[in-house]
Amino acid sequence: MSGMTLSRKIRFLVLLGAATFTLAACATPSEQATTGGTPETEQTEEAVSEVSVPAYLASAGEIKYCATLDNPPRGSLDEGSRPVGFEVELGKEMAALMGLRVEWVQLKFDGIIAALQANQCDVIVQELFIREARLEIIDMIPFSNTGQRLVMVPGTAVPGDTLAGLGGVTIAVPNGTSIAGLIEEANAALAAEGSELINVQVLPTTTDTFAALDAGTVDVVATTTTAAAYYVGLNPDKFEFLGAAFGLIQTGFGINKDNPELTAAIEEAFNILVENGTYDRLIAEFNLEGSEL
Repeated sequence: MSGMTLSRKIRFLVLLGAATFTLAACATPSEQATTGGTPETEQTEEAVSEVSVPAYLASAGEIKYCATLDNPPRGSLDEGSRPVGFEVELGKEMAALMGLRVEWVQLKFDGIIAALQANQCDVIVQELFIREARLEIIDMIPFSNTGQRLVMVPGTAVPGDTLAGLGGVTIAVPNGTSIAGLIEEANAALAAEGSELINVQVLPTTTDTFAALDAGTVDVVATTTTAAAYYVGLNPDKFEFLGAAFGLIQTGFGINKDNPELTAAIEEAFNILVENGTYDRLIAEFNLEGSEL
C-alpha cells in the first residue's frame, strides 16, 4: 500500500458516513438464501479480544456478515459450499481480533442493505460501492477499490497499456458493463487525433470474453478488476494484466447508522490488519493488486 494516512482517510469517510443510499429494492424471504440452506458459521481461534465490541456481540460470541458469496475471488462458495475469498478471509481476520465466530448470511445483492437494516446481519462484507446515496442510510468503511482492468495473453504485441494507446487493437468487453463507455470515450479522443480506433467486440458474458482471448480472436479483454483478478488467478500461464487498474471507486463495509460502537470496532480491526501486513498479504493471495486502498 502506498504511504497513506489510511486511518485518517477511513475516519473521515466514516464521519461522512454519518450522512448515508437509497435502497433500490427490499429483501424478501425468497431473496434470502443462507449458505448451504443454513447460516454458515466459521470457528475462529479462541483468543483474547484485541478489539472491544458491543455487549450484544460479546454475549453472543458471534458476528453475522451479509454477502452475496457469488463474486470470486472476493467472496464465493467452494465445492463444499464453504465461503472462500478475499472478503471472506478479511472478515474472519477482523472477527478473530474481536474474539468472535463468523456466521455468513448469503443474500441477493439487491436485498443486502435491507437485510442489514432489518438486523438480519451485523455487517455487510461485500464489494459495495461507496456512494453518497448509500452514505445517507448506512455507515461505510472503505476497504478496497474496484475499477477496470485490461488483460492479454503473455507475449501479445500491443502498442500501449492504456485505452488511449490501444488504437487498432481488438478489445472484447462483456455486454452491459461500464467499460464499453470508457472505450467509446477513448475512441472519440483517438478520432479527434486522426488515430486508428479501438475495435470493440461486445460479447454476452465475461466468460465469453476470456474464451475469445484464449482462442486468439481478440487481443485484449477489458473488464472489472475483480473479474480480471479471478481469470488471471485461474490461468496465470494463459492470461496476464496489461497496465494498471483504472476508473477506481472505493468499496466498503456497511454497518447500521444506529450502531456506532460496531462501526468503531470494525474500523479498528481493519486498521490493525493494515498495519500488521495481513491486508497486503490477502490482496496478494487473491491476485487483487491494484484494488488495494
